[in-house]
Amino acid sequence: MHAENDATAPFRVLRAFSVAKREDAPNEDRWRASNDGAICAVSDGASISFDSAPWAEVLTRRFVENQQVSRAWLEAAAKEYRAAYDRDAMPWMHQAAFDRGSFATLLGIVFSRDGASARAFAVGDSLLAFVDCGEVIRTIPYVKPEEFDNSPQLISTSMLENRSLDEGALADAWHDLNISAHSEPLFLLLTDAIGRWLLDGPSGERISVLLGIKDEQSFATFVDRERSEGRLRRDDTTMVVVGCRDELSPNH
Repeated sequence: MHAENDATAPFRVLRAFSVAKREDAPNEDRWRASNDGAICAVSDGASISFDSAPWAEVLTRRFVENQQVSRAWLEAAAKEYRAAYDRDAMPWMHQAAFDRGSFATLLGIVFSRDGASARAFAVGDSLLAFVDCGEVIRTIPYVKPEEFDNSPQLISTSMLENRSLDEGALADAWHDLNISAHSEPLFLLLTDAIGRWLLDGPSGERISVLLGIKDEQSFATFVDRERSEGRLRRDDTTMVVVGCRDELSPNH
């Protein structure tokens, strides 16, 4: 998925790579960015739920269109998703899975027009890494790798499953970031497997590895190697790098 960005935007998607958990399985991760580069979102559809890739697609698109995430926002997104299916035509087992709901994370970042600040929204275990001069400044919503061992709150197409995502919880999902004090800010939006990989090791070294990946083939080779060495869990794996237009020069 790709979005063209306006040349005047302070921030834009510099690189975006995604690898499925297996060659014979669909990739249920999705990402999207606004045309002006000010908004980017990543969603990781849960494999154990009903047809989660389209749900991740709905969430990322709707976030880019409207960042006022509320109970009504969730209900409208779920209604859009459900409208794409003919439940009565499904086999009963599919109906049961459809009724239980589809689940996905939602990680988004919204930059101010002057590029001096940003707000990050995070529900689930997709990870935002705020990086400056090759060092991790902050990660959202997790800061320790063991936090990935807990079952995350996910956004569901079933409002019953979203009962803990009340207006207070949705407000708490927002995090403010001050960018103006940093000279080379970059933002990595990572789905859970690669997010944990980053927190599992020395941040400077691993950030250097990630920023050194320049194309899809290099990313796929990295994922295959880390999986075979047991350092990266086998799962859909997505990395989106957002920064200023002149960052990630050949020296990075």
